Amino acid sequence: MKKIILIIIYSIFWKNFLKIFIGLKYVNEKTLKNKKQFILIANHNSHMDTMAIMSAIPSRYIHKVHPIAARDFFGGSLFKKILMRYLVNATLIQRDRDDPNNDPIDSMNKMLKKSRSLILFPEGSRGIPGVMAKFKKGLGYLIQRNPEINVIPVYLDNVYKTLPRGKNLILPYNCSIKFGDPIKFKSMEMDDILLSSEKAMQKLMK
Repeated sequence: MKKIILIIIYSIFWKNFLKIFIGLKYVNEKTLKNKKQFILIANHNSHMDTMAIMSAIPSRYIHKVHPIAARDFFGGSLFKKILMRYLVNATLIQRDRDDPNNDPIDSMNKMLKKSRSLILFPEGSRGIPGVMAKFKKGLGYLIQRNPEINVIPVYLDNVYKTLPRGKNLILPYNCSIKFGDPIKFKSMEMDDILLSSEKAMQKLMK
């Protein structure tokens, strides 16, 4: 039932709405076609980002793809929690790692071990459009634990202009979502993982 709901929301409604009314162009989305499990890493400037990425996921396994969202921001009420879980298919994590019983890396790792895929925003929060912040180490820790899973960069170009920060009105704009090839890491050292991931994203920004 949940799979059908997600297909209607993203593969039918959002994809057609974003393509026809907003003008979103999908570039190299075929990268996901034969990938049953992956970690998507994307820049983050707008709440529209998640809808744009989810609309590009192949419908046959969209129910197994989970955007990662901050519990402190999106889990403030029961309504928000239900909305994020059933309509966005998001997994809420606690960003504060001070509590060893609520390690966000452990939560995401458990999802991957269940053959689920994740959508991450490794900058940590919505940043300045066109300016990429340094990626957080959490991405590196997760990849170190799951080196066999494809990590695919996604660049959202001008998508933020369709729903600017602080605004509630969706506007048409010439924008695109670009998918890169799976990242080939030189090693599983933290610095190499983060540098390779950032370079892959910068390549899509050109």
